[in-house]
Amino acid sequence: MTTAHTTRIAPSPTGLFHIGSARTALFNWLIARATGGRFLLRIDDTDNARNDERAVQVIDDALAWLGLDHDMRVRQSDRLDLYRNLAADLVRAGLARMDGTAVRFAPKVIAEGWYDTIAGRIAITDNDRKAIDGLVLLRSDGMPTYHLASTVDDMDLGVTWIVRGTDHLSNTAKHVVLWEALASLDWSGHGRGLPLFTHVGLITQNGKKVSKRDGSASLLSYRDDGICADAMFNWLLRLGWGPTVDDRTTRTITRDRALALFLDGGKMRSSPANMDMALLASLDRKYKGAIERAARAA
Repeated sequence: MTTAHTTRIAPSPTGLFHIGSARTALFNWLIARATGGRFLLRIDDTDNARNDERAVQVIDDALAWLGLDHDMRVRQSDRLDLYRNLAADLVRAGLARMDGTAVRFAPKVIAEGWYDTIAGRIAITDNDRKAIDGLVLLRSDGMPTYHLASTVDDMDLGVTWIVRGTDHLSNTAKHVVLWEALASLDWSGHGRGLPLFTHVGLITQNGKKVSKRDGSASLLSYRDDGICADAMFNWLLRLGWGPTVDDRTTRTITRDRALALFLDGGKMRSSPANMDMALLASLDRKYKGAIERAARAA
């Protein structure tokens, strides 16, 4: 029997919705839908200096265009009391310390490592340990850092599988140790086991990581240029994932077939994924051609 997984996408409302965020959303959505689980949208809006409310609409528009519906929507700015209370609980338990009005992590035990579904066992390095011990959890202004808020939310909301890019590997080391500390406290996330972690390769163009500042990085720019949403869905699917049997029959993969293939008939990859613009153009022509033929036949 397939385990129903809860996954999430957690964009920050600070600008354009990035191709990398779209690919992460798609992979997490596919896992949730393929297993009969839940897909959550979490708006990470605790950075008051950079938040832009207009960017929330961009996130909504991007997910709607791709057809990635969600089962729950939360905003971190609505959950500040939870983060602050748990930071105080960590201090009382001797797992964090006050630094003025800020709170820093002070774990009693740091795990040796954690398991990634692609790369296998990953060790927590000495550099990781240095970053973890003394990690700021609550800033002096009372706002939670990304590490605290993200880990608390994943535990509280019952997230069981996290897919994100390999650029988050160092963050995962922090979150694994923080997860175990939070699991020792008496709260709704008490006793929850670690989720599955999957780190997929970064998206590249011309051999370089695609930056948020690149014009090609904005998902909605493709919508505005007339790209078919199904073509974009299919193209994003192939950025870091491939079917086990990769032939002509799997070049164009419909939404329903993607759900059937994603977990049992394919695999995610940790190697960089190149933005093949010729493939996107080819897929766009195929989908638009199918739409035109269907319209003529109607």
